[in-house]
Amino acid sequence: MSHSKHTKRSYSLYIEKWDKSAKKYINTCKICGHRGYSPVIEYEDFCTDWKNEVIFYELSKTLCKLELDELDRCKCCAKMMDNLSN
Repeated sequence: MSHSKHTKRSYSLYIEKWDKSAKKYINTCKICGHRGYSPVIEYEDFCTDWKNEVIFYELSKTLCKLELDELDRCKCCAKMMDNLSN
């Protein structure tokens, strides 16, 4: 059986099994549960060593960028919630 049949979308073997400390760079929206990587990994001073370069490569390959506000909401959820409260 093919290995690709056992892997899920947005799943990285490196992140899940080998370097679990990289999970701190994964953002999750508290409202809808959408997952993405933190914009922090795109800063110039992030890729200073090989470990961070691998983290950047794996996260940017499997996830999209997700910015969260101070309440840990994505832009779409924040916009909808703010419109409901007004």
